[in-house]
Amino acid sequence: MTDLDHRLGALEAAMTAARDRLDTDVLESASEVFEHANARLRLAPDHTVVVLGGSTGSGKSSLFNTISGLEIADVGYLRPTTAEALACAWGPGGATDLLDWMGVLRRNQISRRSHLDVMDRHTDFEGLVLVDLPDHDSVVVDNKLVVDRLVAHTDLFVWVLDPQKYADAAIHEQYLEPLSTHRETTLVVLNQIDRLSTQDQEIALADLRRILDAEGLYEVPILATSTVTGQGIVELRREIRERIASKETASARLVGDVRAAAASLVEAGGDHVAPGVQPGHRDKLVEIFGVCIGIDQMADAVEDSMLRRAAVATDWPLIGWIGRIRRDPLKAIGLGRSVRDVLAPDMLMTPSVQRSRAELALREVAEASVSGLSRPWRSAILDQVTGLGARDVIDELDRSISDIDPGVDHRRWWWGVFSFLQWFALITLIAGVVILALSFIPNPVTVGADSLPAPKGVRLDLWFIGIGLFLAVSLTVSARFFGALGAHRTAVKFEKKLRRAVANTTDTVVLSRLQNELDRYERYRAGVRIAAA
Repeated sequence: MTDLDHRLGALEAAMTAARDRLDTDVLESASEVFEHANARLRLAPDHTVVVLGGSTGSGKSSLFNTISGLEIADVGYLRPTTAEALACAWGPGGATDLLDWMGVLRRNQISRRSHLDVMDRHTDFEGLVLVDLPDHDSVVVDNKLVVDRLVAHTDLFVWVLDPQKYADAAIHEQYLEPLSTHRETTLVVLNQIDRLSTQDQEIALADLRRILDAEGLYEVPILATSTVTGQGIVELRREIRERIASKETASARLVGDVRAAAASLVEAGGDHVAPGVQPGHRDKLVEIFGVCIGIDQMADAVEDSMLRRAAVATDWPLIGWIGRIRRDPLKAIGLGRSVRDVLAPDMLMTPSVQRSRAELALREVAEASVSGLSRPWRSAILDQVTGLGARDVIDELDRSISDIDPGVDHRRWWWGVFSFLQWFALITLIAGVVILALSFIPNPVTVGADSLPAPKGVRLDLWFIGIGLFLAVSLTVSARFFGALGAHRTAVKFEKKLRRAVANTTDTVVLSRLQNELDRYERYRAGVRIAAA
């Protein structure tokens, strides 16, 4: 791939990335350059278009005659008006299509290999297309339009100035100064130099050099010519011949156009390095989003619910009914329903506060990521990221956690063991009470004697009551401890699931969109830097 192809590819990538980001006029201008360069590469790539431009009386037509070997007076029928350009092509294979594309009328196209040539001369100009422009300062308005159009199709600019008007502001401001990005394809000729003395020639050339340097054309060659004395003509022809032989003049001109187009994009959109998503930004968003949707409150509710369920399942049956009448924070939750139902409305911040906090966090992270970028890119990226809307972020977070199982509906195996032991304790206590009660009922057979004497001095009623109470208290305390431990573990697992869901949503919904925009800016930045290098 040539340097020009590489630059064109980079310019196209930059324009694609900047679509809907930069001003439409800037993008359309760059697109015109891109299309123009591709069209020029397709049409007569082996030809070099050299244009002679200048003001009225500068003698550029005489230079055209001298270089082409034609006398325009002899072929005047080819150029009926001075508002039309005249072109002479050497080796015209493909030059006709090129000149048609440039807008040069067929009647104004001359071939150096046609019936006009007496002998085959100027073969060292093979591939040259020499164009004589109308005077840019003519009173005829159409002349300037023709000049402006053909200047855009030129591979080598040869600007012909005369000793009296070489500093004319019109040609410098309108044509020469804008060519500071095309120095490699520009040549300035101070014609009719024979009108000046040797000393005045040196002064004029030095002054012209100063003017061009001030306009950024400090590397552009200046040739002093005269069609009367022949001074500088050999050097001018050699300069043109070298440009043709190098086969790089057309490419250099297009490279200059691409560089100028890239420079206009940079002027509109800048090319500063974007800070990007910084370490800590993700954690900050995850933390704030977690606060917005109430992760801590939901985890606390799950832990509280597990404590209640464990107590109901393992409490002493005589007091277990107390836990059943206590409100379960998760009672409203059902399969497929949002886990946010586990909370009472007053446990969460209001939707407006949620959106405000989420929007503030989004904007802070996005602004830190695009700090230093030009206003068009900065505004566009912020709109894309924060334009998602804090409401949508909260809704997406809700959806991401809606199917998470809090894990409170799974009955624990040890609850059954404790429940069995609690019933055993209760039955033992009841047995002791019954035995104790029976001891107060007189036996009709053995009145006055103990009805149920305890063997060997041991009273079964008191033993049963004591064992029942001891088991009830011990089992209740133990159940509370294990219940709290299990409830905390369940809440921690649930909280981790919530935070993981929030983190995934943050990555896919927020940071992914932000990174996509930053990557798009980086493609633009890389493109303009390569195109403008």
